[in-house]
Amino acid sequence: MTEEDIFSNLAIIPFSLAGFTWHSAEQFFQAAKFTDDEIIEKIKACESPFRCAAIGQTRRFKIRDDWENIKVSVMEQAIRARFEQHTELAKVLKLTKRKLYDHSAADNFWGIGVDGHGTNMTGEILMKIRRELQNADEEFSLKSDS
Repeated sequence: MTEEDIFSNLAIIPFSLAGFTWHSAEQFFQAAKFTDDEIIEKIKACESPFRCAAIGQTRRFKIRDDWENIKVSVMEQAIRARFEQHTELAKVLKLTKRKLYDHSAADNFWGIGVDGHGTNMTGEILMKIRRELQNADEEFSLKSDS
């Protein structure tokens, strides 16, 4: 696995959240869009994050009414769980210095989009978690020095 892979929502890095072990952040995110058990179970049974994303694009099932208001926090939950449960990955994240990006040209919200000027919400979440991890290290270091 390359360093870049661990930052992707499509990376197969299992984590447990909400009473289930998810293969990827994408799988958790897509399942969270819905309240109908039929599509949630279909997403849970899916092992490919790309296929989970495709299933989540179906409009045969109604998306939660509050989805636009909670989607960022849902993705943050998944990304945070991945790094909390894989300390070796958290160490890699903490050591990054540069701005982090989701290089998806197809997505202007989660990624940088075709023109490179997308919202990059995945990158923003990663950098927020990185700051928190780095700050926790600094606080621990300060307490150890006293």
